[in-house]
Amino acid sequence: MKTLSLFLLLISSNIFAQQAEERILYVVDSIPIIDEPEEGFGSLSQEAIHEVQVVTTKTKIEQHGFSDVDKLIFITTKEFFNRPPELREIPTVNAMQRKDDGKWYLKKSVQPYTGPFIDYFLDGKKQGEGNIKNGLVNGLRTVYYPNGKKSFYRTYDNSGIADGEAASFFSNGQIKNKGVFKNEKEDGIWQEWYSTGKLKRETAFKNGKALPTKEEEAFHSLLSKAGRLYKEENIMGAIKQLNKAIEMNPYYSDAFFERGTMKLNDFKFDEAIADFDKALEIEPLYMKAFTNRAFTRLRKYQLKNSRTLSKSNGVTVLASKDKVDIPAEELAKICNDLNKGYELGDRKEMVLQAIKDYCK
Repeated sequence: MKTLSLFLLLISSNIFAQQAEERILYVVDSIPIIDEPEEGFGSLSQEAIHEVQVVTTKTKIEQHGFSDVDKLIFITTKEFFNRPPELREIPTVNAMQRKDDGKWYLKKSVQPYTGPFIDYFLDGKKQGEGNIKNGLVNGLRTVYYPNGKKSFYRTYDNSGIADGEAASFFSNGQIKNKGVFKNEKEDGIWQEWYSTGKLKRETAFKNGKALPTKEEEAFHSLLSKAGRLYKEENIMGAIKQLNKAIEMNPYYSDAFFERGTMKLNDFKFDEAIADFDKALEIEPLYMKAFTNRAFTRLRKYQLKNSRTLSKSNGVTVLASKDKVDIPAEELAKICNDLNKGYELGDRKEMVLQAIKDYCK
C-alpha cells in the first residue's frame, strides 16, 4: 500500500514556505493544514482518500476565505464522507482557537465553547473525544491509537484540571497504568503493567509525590546512580550499579534496556543484544529496545573491519564505513527491529535513514 505522510506531502509542495511558482494550501476534511502536523497524527494513504478537488481560480479561492495562496487542494477522506451528519456537526478542536484566557472558542465566536468535541487523525479516523464546558475540558477525555484502541483517558473538573480516574493503554489494548489525580497531582495507589498483563510496579502517591518503600527506594537509587555515572562517562561504574539493581529485581525491563544501551556504547555488542533481548522478553512492546537492538547489530558490522583512530583513558575512537554489507539473516533481524520500532512510534531521523539505507 502506498502511504504518504501528510507531513512529507506538504513539505514536497513547500506548503510552509512561499514558492516563486505557487503557494499551496491543503484542506483535509474541511480543516486547513496551516501548520506542520503534530507528531502522532498519523499518515494519509491514497486508499483513505475519497476525493480530491483542486481550486486555482483566484475569486473562488477568496470565496473560501483565503487570499494569500495560489492553489487550494481539498482532500475528503472516506471516513469523513461516510460519517453521519450528526457527527459532522460536532466540532474538532482543530476548528477552534485557544485564546489568551486558556479557553477554547469556535472560530469567529466571542463566547467560550460548551459541548462535545471529536478530534480525528489525518485519515479521518477518530483520534479523541470529550466535552468542553465554558471553554475548558470537562469530564472524561479519551484519546485513541490509529488502530482504534484506547491510548489513554483522563477525568477533568469544571475548571479544566485533571481530577479523578486516569489510565493509559498499550497499542494492543492492554492497560499500561492506572490511578487517580487529585487537583492535577497523582494521589493514592498508582499501578503500572507490562503489555503482557504482568504488574510492573505499584507506587503510593500523596499530593503528586511518590512514597516508595525502602526496597523501592534502594532499587531506584541504584538506577539513578547508574544514570549519573553514565553521564560522567564512567560506563563500567554505571553498569556495576545496574548489575546490582538487576540482582535486586530481575523482572524490570528498563534496567536491562539501560544496561544494554551502555554496553552498546562500550562496543560490547553481543552482551548488549542479550540485554535488549531480555528487555523485550519482559516488555514485548518496548519501542526503544527494538531500535537499539537494530543499531547494535548495525554497529557490530560497521565496526567489524574498523581501524582505531585513538585510544586513551579507556575511550576508543574507531573509524568505520557508513554503509556495509550485512549477512541476509542478520539484515532481516535488523530490518524487523527497525520496522517494529517505527510501527511503535520511533520516528527519529536516524531510524528513518537506516530503514532507507538497509530495508528498502
